Amino acid sequence: MNLKIVEKIGDVKIYGDGSPGGKGLGLVRINECPIPKAHKLKTRVLTTTFYDRFIDRGGKFDKEESDVVCSILNELGDGPVGVRSSATNEAATSSRGAALIHAGEYTSYMLPNNHPDSQTRLHQVRQAIEHIFHDFTSKQPPSSREKMAIILNPIPGIFDDTLAGPCYYPYISGVANSYFPHALKTQDPKEGFARIAFGHGYATVLDDFPVISMATIKNPIPLKLLQIGKGQQYFYALDMTKNRELRGEELETMKKLHVNFANFHKIKLLGIHNNLITIEELIQNDHFRFKTSLVEIMETIAARIAAHFQIEFVFNINFAKKDKEDGTFHIVQLTPLPELKFDSIQIPKKPRHTYLSIKNAQGHGVIRGIKFAVVISPFIYTKDMHDAIRNKISAINRQMQEGQERYILIIPGRLGSKNRDWGIDVDYKDVDGAAAIFEYGVDIAGRAEPLPEDSHLTGGIYGSHFLYMIQGGYDEDQKRLQTRMYGTQGTHFLTNLMGNNIIYGYIAPGRDRMDPWFFSSAHPDEALSLLAFPNPVTLFADSIHQRCRVIVENGK
Repeated sequence: MNLKIVEKIGDVKIYGDGSPGGKGLGLVRINECPIPKAHKLKTRVLTTTFYDRFIDRGGKFDKEESDVVCSILNELGDGPVGVRSSATNEAATSSRGAALIHAGEYTSYMLPNNHPDSQTRLHQVRQAIEHIFHDFTSKQPPSSREKMAIILNPIPGIFDDTLAGPCYYPYISGVANSYFPHALKTQDPKEGFARIAFGHGYATVLDDFPVISMATIKNPIPLKLLQIGKGQQYFYALDMTKNRELRGEELETMKKLHVNFANFHKIKLLGIHNNLITIEELIQNDHFRFKTSLVEIMETIAARIAAHFQIEFVFNINFAKKDKEDGTFHIVQLTPLPELKFDSIQIPKKPRHTYLSIKNAQGHGVIRGIKFAVVISPFIYTKDMHDAIRNKISAINRQMQEGQERYILIIPGRLGSKNRDWGIDVDYKDVDGAAAIFEYGVDIAGRAEPLPEDSHLTGGIYGSHFLYMIQGGYDEDQKRLQTRMYGTQGTHFLTNLMGNNIIYGYIAPGRDRMDPWFFSSAHPDEALSLLAFPNPVTLFADSIHQRCRVIVENGK
């Protein structure tokens, strides 16, 4: 084939006539826009043309396509490279024309690209592309028209010869959103929030250990007031010895290490407490102009590209410089988010019946005609039930979609968390038919944080996805200052929920109103119940006043 190559602003090359996919489009827009403080990331995109040919050839590359990948590797150099999925149904793009958000659903790989034999390096990159294509195809329904593109980038970061072996990682990785749905009265929600971590970005999007949050970005609450506790205890790093074969597991080239394995002289510049990382120096003291530069980047994107968006970024410094000199930002992904219309919502003051009334929720709108509730009891569920419950949730979601029914899901802990001590790990596609998801986030002792299990019973001790876990105080704002901030808001799972406006709420049993009907299953010993409301209910979600109600309206 005569392969078309299009060169874009900012050292971006697009290969083929097909679509660059969601991530590809986002990076093209970022590179076309002059953004102060953000360096351009060298980007190579294999469009869906490569995917089409791969499928047509029965899952094989031909010589010309291999030569293209080889030439790209020569241009990117000998440093680590990212081979990332860029599906057409990611990041608000779709072959169907709908505005969809499907962040983090498909496999990507970070590769050392350091083997002395160039053919071995090429072989591993080709393996990564093939695994991405196969993973994507396996997740598509037979009628799907979606396709997959591939992005290849160098990975900005630092080498570290740790006691666990040679590693490579960005100094700081982060996810930043332009809008902060839980801003205090004294804060502007348009200042957004960020979830940041030392090391590779998997730490910021997987939610399997605590990282640090900035709320808001422009005027962050002092971390000491947020009682951040232990700080960041672990980090992800690219294992530089995993430079040959790939089995097809996304994290197989990664190591999850305790921060004690990192170079102490590097991490102390971030802020440390009890040998754990707080990142306080960057957030509070603006070392290397981290905070002010991130503010400028967010304001520029909001003014020139999209009002509501999420970015993923990395930040590195020259360790020979003084701590007040600028570090280097690279934006590695842009996801435009739909801008919700925050119309005034009138919630009936005297409904026929109230099933649920809570004060912590995100999402906005009115959904009528809901007939079903799926409830996982926080008093019966134990993590040894995890796989069976996850499979049942997915099966019910498919059943509801086939019947064109939406439903309410009530679940203990952080849904979508990779840490089973915190909740049930599901993919967004397993719950994408829900009208609303409510986390039952504290135990009967009132503890509002993730705690390890001392026995097989949980009692619902999991912490919620919500940033604010209220501990006490004399008014609402004071209560919110006296909190622990776990910063799960930047995860791919929550990005999908927020981007597609699935209502998401947190039930505080000691404060919120919850009808015992939700625990009225005919099989009280079973953890999961599928319940039919006696009458269809209406869900009202008012994000402006932080109110959410599930009611039966009068006359229904």
